[in-house]
Amino acid sequence: MTERISGLAARIFTASLATIALVASLALAGAPTSASAADAAVAAPQAAVSAIDLRPAADMSLFRPGNIISDEVFFDSTTMTEGQIDSFLKGKVSKCQSGYTCLRDFRQNTATRTADTYCDTYTGASSESAARILSKVATACGLNPQVLIVMLEKEQGLITHTWPSDWRYTIAMGQGCPDTAACDTRYYGFFNQVYGAARQLKIYSQNKYFTYYAPGKTWNIRYNPNASCGSSPVYIQNQATANLYYYTPYQPNAAALRAGAGEGDSCSAYGNRNFFRFFTDWFGSTTTQRGAAITRFWQDSGGASGWIGGSTGAMTEWPGRGWSQRFENADLYLKNGTTAVQATVGGTRTEYRAVGEANSGLGWPAGAVSRAFGGWYQDFDSGRIYVRPSDGRGFAVAPPISDTYEKAGNVTGTLGWPSTRAYSFSGGARQDFAGGSIFQGPTATTALSAAWTTVYTKAGGVASVGWPTAVAKVDAGQYVQFTAGLMLRTSANDRFTVRGEIYRGYAAAGGISGALGAPINNEKATTGGFMQRFEGGSVFATTSGTFAVTALSKALTAAGTSSTVGPPTGPQVGSNGSYSQDFGATTLTTSKSGNYAVAGVIGRQYRSLGAANSYLGAAVGPEKKVAGGVMQQFQGGRIYCSTSTTVDVPASIVMPLDAAGGVQGRLGMPTGAFQTTERGKSQSFQGGEVWVNADRSASGAIVGAILNTARAAGGFAALGAPTSVEREEASGWIQPFESGVVTVARTGFATAVTGAVWKNYRDNGKVDAYGFATGPLATVATGWKAQPFEKVTVYVGSSATYVTRGYIRTVHLQQGGAGGVLGIPVKNEYATAGGFRQDFTGGSILVSAKGGFVTRGAIRAEWLRRGGEKGSLGWPIENERSGDGQWSQRFEKGTLVLSADGSFRVQ
Repeated sequence: MTERISGLAARIFTASLATIALVASLALAGAPTSASAADAAVAAPQAAVSAIDLRPAADMSLFRPGNIISDEVFFDSTTMTEGQIDSFLKGKVSKCQSGYTCLRDFRQNTATRTADTYCDTYTGASSESAARILSKVATACGLNPQVLIVMLEKEQGLITHTWPSDWRYTIAMGQGCPDTAACDTRYYGFFNQVYGAARQLKIYSQNKYFTYYAPGKTWNIRYNPNASCGSSPVYIQNQATANLYYYTPYQPNAAALRAGAGEGDSCSAYGNRNFFRFFTDWFGSTTTQRGAAITRFWQDSGGASGWIGGSTGAMTEWPGRGWSQRFENADLYLKNGTTAVQATVGGTRTEYRAVGEANSGLGWPAGAVSRAFGGWYQDFDSGRIYVRPSDGRGFAVAPPISDTYEKAGNVTGTLGWPSTRAYSFSGGARQDFAGGSIFQGPTATTALSAAWTTVYTKAGGVASVGWPTAVAKVDAGQYVQFTAGLMLRTSANDRFTVRGEIYRGYAAAGGISGALGAPINNEKATTGGFMQRFEGGSVFATTSGTFAVTALSKALTAAGTSSTVGPPTGPQVGSNGSYSQDFGATTLTTSKSGNYAVAGVIGRQYRSLGAANSYLGAAVGPEKKVAGGVMQQFQGGRIYCSTSTTVDVPASIVMPLDAAGGVQGRLGMPTGAFQTTERGKSQSFQGGEVWVNADRSASGAIVGAILNTARAAGGFAALGAPTSVEREEASGWIQPFESGVVTVARTGFATAVTGAVWKNYRDNGKVDAYGFATGPLATVATGWKAQPFEKVTVYVGSSATYVTRGYIRTVHLQQGGAGGVLGIPVKNEYATAGGFRQDFTGGSILVSAKGGFVTRGAIRAEWLRRGGEKGSLGWPIENERSGDGQWSQRFEKGTLVLSADGSFRVQ
């Protein structure tokens, strides 16, 4: 048996992605070019690579575990045409057993696979033969079709099998079939297997995801899936060999090699042995074709007598990457996975050698030498070498400098031809050109003209202003932005530099595109430090810090400049056109109302609140004397300073304050900070308080006895804000609130009306209907309270509110009120039968044209039984009497008498 012909080796591996940075270190070098050699290189043909001669009978003693197959052979996709593959398959199976389809006759519909990093586009078609599939996959993925043929044999024996079952096609290459798990059905099918395996082999070659068999290193490679069989160190010489180990991660042991085509021992593995054996038997040596494409290219170009000339060195292998060879007039290069040989000549060759050839940041040559404006250039994987016409010297231009150079127009742009190779510069890199230089810093790669380069270096370069990051124009002129500064050249050729602490403040304010704009002079000394002026303001760097002055520039000028108020001691704060900034003991503000200074004790209070960031905003006027103190107006309120305190007053309180005569009026100066609750704001003054509700729909000043009474009733939380000012009426003084009313009778009695009494008062005519309260709310019975007014008394229970008024109220009070025989109302007064009636817990009061009388007790009950005022007796015309052992009450239509025995009669 051979390994995994009846079973499968692991195929699919996972790895974390890594970003690989390619750094080129280029040293200065140059040599003259040969124009004739360059001309020949431009016109040189790209020869096709011919098929490889076959050699039978593999010699297993030649197996080398570190070099199973060379890169050139492995990645040469031109070794066989479709016709040659078809002939090879038919030659291996002369006749297929009946009922089976051998590979020579196999056909399948294929799907289109779009190009990616690993393979070019495969265009699907119907009924494609195995030979066509192998040829198209090899071309698309840049692999030797012979490699694919050998893998089909070592995995499932499909090349020579005369009775292959369907499952051999289903998992033809063992792709997606690890040793330790079931096969992945996504890879089923002959085409999927061949394409998937080829693409996987190219993925291995990227050295991004698979690095543990990377060429150029020694790895311990096992002999068998059974770890107890051991391993041995193997130096992997090339990428192709690494790829075979990724695909089948075992080397043959000595027993497997001695066995040739047979079986070794229990620790033998055969996959890579059989690959070597099949390939050698069918196609010849796996390694002796090194550089064959280079040799053919040289021969097709005329050999030693052609434009390339004779060889001056042996073939050189770049492990895992490709081959090169030096000749008299050119160096030839072949990159793995490609078939095109590229030549470097003259100045390009001299420079490419000097920078390390394929080991440099340029990578491999990617095209022939091309003419350009009297000189030459040649493309590489990453960058170009330009050969200037003046002396034939070549200079490498590699990323990221090459990217910036190309954007600037390369030799056709203002930079012109390169004059140096990139070199180390202040921890970064720099490359010089005829018209300027390109600087590669930590964050950007930027081109400067020759004039700007001179200015930059004279100014101190990186140490002074950092690395250039951008070049642009504004109305003031052209500027260069640096990582630690900015330089401006005006149309008049004035040069201004922003650097150091000034630049940090400038950048924080938005730099040249921010409010400050371009500089208009260089920095100069000022009190405690330095300052610099810009189109939109200034930046100060002093012992107090570094701060930009933009919106406050005019305010600073109006205040007498920084020589008067000092440099800024804090940043600008505020928004929407209203700003402030501290300058020592003075704060300057600006808004649409103008520029004003805020200083002294008012300034201290203003700054403690947050200045323009506070609710006050900017000042709208200067400080003024008022009522024995001073005051300053702001957008959102005022600050008052008296002999006792300094207090801020919000605009919502200022309005009712001014309506009450301001601080010159009865309220006087504020005595404490305003308070904010869910109901709104309140603030104390010398003569009273101001209450304002949350939406500012109600506000007012409260003073004197009304204030004291309101406080006793629960204050702002209970009453809410005033809904009008205090007013005088005939009975005294009254002030309504959102949730109550306070009255002060002329007798001096002050009362607050709140809660359910106030709601009743509010809903039934207020003071016009009830008059002033003449006493507080007091308990009159269990569960009941009452409050007297001039015209009514309001009774409040847990679930009801009743009012007594007029003559009924008078009668009720004559009977002792709530504490008398009648007790608490159970209804409000109502009209009935031409009069009025109100019921109480102890009886009823009825008022008609006959007068007002009380019915109660048993007589009332009998009267009600007889229809009450609407019944046979009608209205009472006297109160109840008693004597001689009986009780009686006169009604309109008779007297109702109650005898001691409980009987009633009418007389």
